[in-house]
Amino acid sequence: VAALMAASRAGLVTLLPAANHLDALPVKLFEYMAAGIAVIASDFPLWRRIVDDAGCGLCVDPRDPAAIAAAIDRLAAEPELARRMGQNGRAAVLARYHWRGEAEQLLRYYENL
Repeated sequence: VAALMAASRAGLVTLLPAANHLDALPVKLFEYMAAGIAVIASDFPLWRRIVDDAGCGLCVDPRDPAAIAAAIDRLAAEPELARRMGQNGRAAVLARYHWRGEAEQLLRYYENL
């Protein structure tokens, strides 16, 4: 899996808009970011905020195959953009989206119970 990810220019996280997806934080999104791979993600408000804030990929309508294909084509045609987005995603994971920070939040929550 690591070799396949290392050879990839982008990772797809295109779940359909269902109640249990809209506010989810998919591990796959953060795995791609941690691996330094640009992401193509469903255009849900939470996901768009993460992707836009990090500058790590493109958001698309997951029900629109042409939009998904256009995002894939764009990153294939612009390898420097894909590389930069991948680097941005990795930097965001190292700075914000990591288990250390989550563990600290969870401990604070338990201490306040």
